[in-house]
Amino acid sequence: MVVNDSRMIREYLCNVIRSHNGFDLCETARDGEDALRKLDQADPDLILLDLEMPNLDGVTFIDKVMTRDRPIPIIVVSSYGDSGDDKNNNIIFECLDSGAVDFISLPSDSGITDRKKTSQDLIARIQAVSSAYPDALVPLKERKKESPVTCAPLYHSGNRKMIVIGSSTGGPRVVTDIFSKLPANLPASILIVQHMPPSFTSAFARHIGSASRIDVREAKEGDLLEQGSAYVAPGDYHTTVTQSGTIHLDKSPKRQGVRPSVNISMVSASDVFGPNTLGVLLSGMGQDGAFGMKMIKRRGGRTIAQDSTTSVVFGMPKAAYDLGAVDEMVPANRMAEAIVRILGEMESERKREGMQQYVR
Repeated sequence: MVVNDSRMIREYLCNVIRSHNGFDLCETARDGEDALRKLDQADPDLILLDLEMPNLDGVTFIDKVMTRDRPIPIIVVSSYGDSGDDKNNNIIFECLDSGAVDFISLPSDSGITDRKKTSQDLIARIQAVSSAYPDALVPLKERKKESPVTCAPLYHSGNRKMIVIGSSTGGPRVVTDIFSKLPANLPASILIVQHMPPSFTSAFARHIGSASRIDVREAKEGDLLEQGSAYVAPGDYHTTVTQSGTIHLDKSPKRQGVRPSVNISMVSASDVFGPNTLGVLLSGMGQDGAFGMKMIKRRGGRTIAQDSTTSVVFGMPKAAYDLGAVDEMVPANRMAEAIVRILGEMESERKREGMQQYVR
């Protein structure tokens, strides 16, 4: 189902859907109220939704759809985020928290090349998210109603630890959920690598930070890694950590079609932190992160990945699992608990190693 108040954009999206043999267009709607009236009869497998519409806006529409007995995957398709305006970006993240699985920005004035690229991207996203399990569509506010994660007090020690979280389609809501549950005194630095356009990563950092006890910021060249702080890789920059414990940004070629690359960040972290590295791989398309997780394991670190039933797209976690690079598969709502538990286990392992060396 295509829901958009612009006749021109409706026609464009309908043509994209009709151009693919595997898709059927079941219905169109001019606004949220019109879509709700048609929803039961159309029974769509996926909805392409505009944000700014008369009568019923996109956020309210998502809330109503997600309370149905059968929630429906929703991809927000709008030029709303093309401006880079903070207010617009906050609304987009509110949509993702409410249950939308992805967002695609429609350039307000694009040429043939941009339209073709957007069409290809849209088809790939539809194919990836249309078969998502219901558990993957749970809104953030519903996850907050679940039993809270109990985090035992953790205290900083002499062993510096590094967590790298890799995420793509379906990941932002899980990242926000993780940070809403992590304790303030987490004895590690965190690098978040989210496949996201440059105009969104700064707002994403602020959005995560607003739900977190941990300081979250967009990474900048030369930032000093601090324990209990998190850094979001800026869009269009590979982000690595240096031996001196700082952030380095570069625009070297894309890896597997993406920049920032989860692989590059994970490999650099394992080079510097070795067995004190924890790799976390969340929902996403493609295979980015699989090799990085393998390198973390090879250097004695630990790895966890989001399980299939709570992943909007199981591509990235599955690639790592198939490579033998995952220690544990974890549902989205237990990720924060798993991170805290594993950090405690890593600390115990380092202490045991130190005592064994002392005995010798």
